Amino acid sequence: MVPTFNSAETIERTLSSVLAQSYRPLEVVVYDEASQDDTRSIVQRVLADAPDDIATRFLTSDDNSGPVEAWRVILHDVTGGWCAFVWADDVLSERYSEVMMAAAGRAVRDGRAIVSCSGQVESHGELRPYYSDEAGILTACEYSEAIFTRRMPLTQICAVYRTDAARRVFDRHIRFDNPLGIDYNRFPYGNDVGFLSELASEGDGVELVGQRLVTLVDSSSSMTRRGGREHMWQMRWQYTFNQYRVWSWWAERGVPGAERLRTLGQRRLALCELALGRTDARRRPRAYASAMAALLDHWRLDYQRDHHSLDEHRRRAGAAAGTVPTPHPSQPASGRKSHQA
Repeated sequence: MVPTFNSAETIERTLSSVLAQSYRPLEVVVYDEASQDDTRSIVQRVLADAPDDIATRFLTSDDNSGPVEAWRVILHDVTGGWCAFVWADDVLSERYSEVMMAAAGRAVRDGRAIVSCSGQVESHGELRPYYSDEAGILTACEYSEAIFTRRMPLTQICAVYRTDAARRVFDRHIRFDNPLGIDYNRFPYGNDVGFLSELASEGDGVELVGQRLVTLVDSSSSMTRRGGREHMWQMRWQYTFNQYRVWSWWAERGVPGAERLRTLGQRRLALCELALGRTDARRRPRAYASAMAALLDHWRLDYQRDHHSLDEHRRRAGAAAGTVPTPHPSQPASGRKSHQA
């Protein structure tokens, strides 16, 4: 599923990587809303040269419904049992669909609705590994926390998911009430982390395939780059709030480990609200203590600050909470390369 909007600068490279996939059967659906540049002519040209055994469709609309509503259109158009969003500035490894669908087969067998890969970042023409390439099975709480601590990607392109489960979960992450009154459809920062977390809870966790199969391109058109430049703390608040929202649901249902995650979320929300200059936060003495705790959480748990193993993360998280988190029953003690696809 490839949504586009004024993507002329990047879409040819992205779409070429999609059409170079080795897996069959493969369906590629592109949906463009209201582009004013050459996106549509480029898409038409590239799709015209698609291999005959790849089913392609190009949908268009001149109305701009907002990014997330546009993603919903394409999600409800695809016909395959498993699907993935591919953003118009990122690039897939040729083996992306082959490796991910092999894992999807195991997911069907074991009752999971999502599998995840790792990625690398391309910035100014240079590639660097970013996320962990550990393989194994994580619980929904472990996976959601791995996104929160920047161990695993927060973007939907680094996962494939059962289409029926994705449709069931997606609408809960388009628009929702929040204390800042932000329209998550028009400012789509954080929709993905709630969506991915809930998909992990739709079945028995998530398999990490342990390979970097996606190049996340830091392009000038990237929404994440623009958000980080123009309203960094609002973006951080949005991501945190949607994960906090999901963790609160889990905690209310008694999901093991969810209460600890909810506390992590509360602390980071306090930090973000103080950074945003929220008067209500500044008037709460406990907000300052929570913000300091959030900084300590970051220092202790953030993967990008300190590339520690999953086992070490469990130890640190358990020490902070006064318990040692229990690995998923399918997860080996080492936490490394257990299910190489």
